[in-house]
Amino acid sequence: MCMVIFAPLFAIFAFATCGGYSGGLRLSVDCVNKTDSDLSIDIAFAYPFRLHQVTFEVPTCEGKEREKLALTGDFSSSAEFFVTVAVFAFLYSLAATVVYIFFQNKYRENNRGPFIVSGLLFATTFFCPL
Repeated sequence: MCMVIFAPLFAIFAFATCGGYSGGLRLSVDCVNKTDSDLSIDIAFAYPFRLHQVTFEVPTCEGKEREKLALTGDFSSSAEFFVTVAVFAFLYSLAATVVYIFFQNKYRENNRGPFIVSGLLFATTFFCPL
């Protein structure tokens, strides 16, 4: 019964950690001519982690010219898959909680209920690995 209460909370935490995540990166470019240097370039990124779309400007160390660069990588499919599985886990645990609380008499009468719940849990555990 304890897992019935905590399962929806765990699912919420699972997709909230990825969906609400934002990060940053700080670069410094040190040129021979110190006036061309930029020792504090802040780059911010967030979910869904399409890093190739995050651009920033860096000095070229050849005068006052700046070059526009982008980070490398697209990790959006992994992050979106994680959030999708977490949302489905939340919906499943919410439905299981409703069944356990409101249909407990029917659940105890029928022997197929625990078998179906175990089958769904098995399917999500082994066929949707993170």
